[in-house]
Parts: sequence; structure tokens; C-alpha cells
Amino acid sequence: MAEDTVAILMSTYNGERYLKEQIESIITQSFSNWQLYIRDDGSTDHTVSIINEFVHKDKRIIFLNANFDKNLGVTRSFMKLLESAEANYYMFSDQDDYWKQDKVKLTLKKMQDAEKEFNYKPICVHTNLTIVDNNLNGNLLMKKPEDTWSGFKQLLFKNCVTGCTMMINQALKRQINFNDKKLVNVYLHDWWIALIAAAFGKVIYLEESTILYRQHVGNLVGSNIKGTAWYNNTVSDPVNERVIQSMRMIRDFWNAYGNQLQGTNKKYTEKYAKLIGHSNLLRNFITVLHCPPVRPTIRGDILFGFLVVKNFKEINQLEIDKEKK
Repeated sequence: MAEDTVAILMSTYNGERYLKEQIESIITQSFSNWQLYIRDDGSTDHTVSIINEFVHKDKRIIFLNANFDKNLGVTRSFMKLLESAEANYYMFSDQDDYWKQDKVKLTLKKMQDAEKEFNYKPICVHTNLTIVDNNLNGNLLMKKPEDTWSGFKQLLFKNCVTGCTMMINQALKRQINFNDKKLVNVYLHDWWIALIAAAFGKVIYLEESTILYRQHVGNLVGSNIKGTAWYNNTVSDPVNERVIQSMRMIRDFWNAYGNQLQGTNKKYTEKYAKLIGHSNLLRNFITVLHCPPVRPTIRGDILFGFLVVKNFKEINQLEIDKEKK
């Protein structure tokens, strides 16, 4: 294997509208030693035809499941791609964005500098994004300096790592358990991988924007900035929902990696994970008091703690919902 091989992992689903532009933005990258692995998640439009067209044009593009289109959902589809590909570094691509020409080059430089600094630990590098409309117009940066953090306890309660900007190294991939039973309930692959990196290695942020992040109502996950298309059309009660998402991630991370955690990272994960199925007003309050949530702001800490106490019935329901699956 060449020293700097990069596997780009793309999961598609009914992406015919923007897919050509995205693949072309990858083909024209200034760094050329990549392979693009595509897994389709059961498209019913012309997505598969578009993929096959590019496969015949560029030998670096690999259609992973050309004859098998089982729908796994976005998280498991990306994890299946990561499990199947083999390279020194791995990046994740959505089907509807547009990569700036130096995206791979800049991210790889940041990654390799970090590997040298941190003795080749498991590392996740992520970058800023430029929010654009359907036609790639716009110049608003998605993340301000206060919108990123790298500590495990902070990431436990709120994710700041956007999957389509990520690069991970081989050491981080080796930390991932690809057992389907472990992954079936995982909410978001980028959050999951970021937590693993923070627990056992490093999460590194590159302030420069490397991607045009297209916002439209079809996004599964989008910008949380008011005024953008995704926010205006999809967010109903984001605060309560994010608390439930965090609790779900904490439970699943404890089940998968609890025996490998140490110190306060282990204490926090265990305390919150064990609320699920045993949640009540008093127990939740004591947990929040002894292990206050670590959010980007003090106000965020207090609000999250309040919602953990307030939503004890919904937190209990997570265990019931899991057992039904």
C-alpha cells in the first residue's frame, strides 16, 4: 500500500440531482492518490446509472455493491463502507456537497502533522464548511471558533464534528468495532467516530473551510444556523431532541467501549448510560449534580442538565424502544 493512500467513502440514496457535481469535485482534487468507494443504499432514481457512468470513466472509483442494494440507513451504510475499504486514511463524502480543490491535500497535511505530534495515535481531523444554496451560492462559514471542541466529555453531550469534513487514520479505524449488533442503534457515524477518537486518541480541527455544504430540505442532517433552508424546514424542537440523541449515544458508547474507558471519562459515561431504563426525577437530579454536563457554555451545561431531569420519562423510553428492535 502506498504511503499516502486515501479512501473516500460515499453513501448514496436517490441523489441524482447533485451527484455528478460532487463526484466531479472529487475527481478534480489537487491530491490524486485516492480511491472513491461508493455504496448505494437502495436508490430508486437514476443514481445507480450515474455511479456506473463514472466507474467506467475513472478506475479510482469503485461501486461497492453494484449488484446488492439493501437499505441499511445512512450510519450503517457509511460504517459498511469504512469496514470494506483499505487505505492509510479515510474520508467521508455526502452525495450533494461540493469539495474545494485542495480539500484532501489540506486535510491530509493536518492529519500527518498531528500523527507526528501525537505519536501516531488514533486521530480524527475535521474542518470548517461554507454553507451554500442549491446552486452553490453563499459564503457563510458554518463554524465559529466557539463552535468546536475536542474533549471527550464535551463530545459526549454534543457533537461538533461534521462527517463530510472528516479524515481518520488507520489507527482510529482499528479502534472501531464493526459488529452489526454494536452498530444497529448508533445514531450518527461522525459523532460515534469522533467519540472514539476523543476517548483513545485526538480530535483535531482545521479552521479553513474545505467544502461547499449544500443546504436544502432533503438533507438528513444540516446546519443549525437559523435562516438556512434545512433549519427553516426541519427543526421543530431541536433542544429536547438533542438531549435524547445524546443519551442514546452515551448508552451505546458505554455498551461498546465502557470497559476500555478510564477516569472521569468512564465515570461520566457510566452514570448517564445507567439512567436509561432506571430514570426518575431524583436519580437524574443527583446524576446531574455529581456529573454536570460539559457543554460549550455554562448556559448550555445548565440547560442540558435541566432537560435530563425534566425528560426522565423519555430517557426511560429509550430502553423500551431498544428492546422492541
